[in-house]
Amino acid sequence: MKKIFLALAALSLSFTAFAAGDDDAFYGKIEKMPSAQNPTWVIGGKTFKADARTKVESHGGHKFDVGACVKVEGDIDHRGEFFISEMEIKNESRCHK
Repeated sequence: MKKIFLALAALSLSFTAFAAGDDDAFYGKIEKMPSAQNPTWVIGGKTFKADARTKVESHGGHKFDVGACVKVEGDIDHRGEFFISEMEIKNESRCHK
């Protein structure tokens, strides 16, 4: 019973990661980008998964690189992992709130 409660509590806390701000998105700086061996992103201390369905937007010549501020939108899959549906480069000020 305790394990179930802890799992539900962790999942509940995970859902709050996308509630940073008024538009149900997570803002953070890219800390680690995916590689062929590890297809995950680390953004603002959180781990995210992406695939070919992930929409990626870059404006004004800004590139997705370590240190860039991004807005992440997505869902939590059946395994409790964050899946990115959309990621967009944002102004640095969005990551300093």
